[in-house]
Amino acid sequence: MDRNRDLRRRAIELVDQELGRLRAFGPETLGQLCARSPIDDTREGITITTRVAPEGERLMVLVEAWRGRRVLATSGFAMDPDGTARTPD
Repeated sequence: MDRNRDLRRRAIELVDQELGRLRAFGPETLGQLCARSPIDDTREGITITTRVAPEGERLMVLVEAWRGRRVLATSGFAMDPDGTARTPD
């Protein structure tokens, strides 16, 4: 059981790190990722999938961490044209 808890904890940390990295990009650079979305990257045996999609004037970002078919963590944010990033309601 501790192994699963540790795996989930690490997945949450990786998602948080990726979200921080993406927020720092700003809207112009983040918007360029839309054409390549979804983007997969494997770290420590955990796959991180990043999806960026326009929704009106803002960009919606979703990051998932998974292994096999099991989603371990997911989170995201919306970025306004002025670079303000927030978690949508």
